[in-house]
Amino acid sequence: MTRIAVLIPAYNEVRSIGQVIAALPQSVTEVVVIDNNSTDGTAAEAKKHKAIVVHESRKGYGYACLKGMAFLEQNPPNIVVFLDGDYSDFPEELDKIIAPILSGKVDFSLGARVNSLREKGALTPQQIFGNALACTLMR
Repeated sequence: MTRIAVLIPAYNEVRSIGQVIAALPQSVTEVVVIDNNSTDGTAAEAKKHKAIVVHESRKGYGYACLKGMAFLEQNPPNIVVFLDGDYSDFPEELDKIIAPILSGKVDFSLGARVNSLREKGALTPQQIFGNALACTLMR
């Protein structure tokens, strides 16, 4: 069986984290929420939805991602997915994103927040530039 782990770095996402977890497809075998010093009950809400919660005391998305990867090293899954906890990504689209990996066509798949679908102001100009730069470097 293919093990699919979803890592969700989260900071004060109590209002959305449960919806994000609930919208994940059945193919997901493990959900890990990395709580990055939330003060609003994010960790408790994630646990209510059967997520594993690990805590990262160093502030920042990167530290939270690294903590999640370190957690998975104990028992590595076949596929790792990073997903935002604020519903800026669409968890229900996950199967489409990982399908090329499961079919053996690719080793890596990257979702995109398509310009036509992205809510105005969802990303700062710096984030848009950073995303474009990262995609260019990966090509």
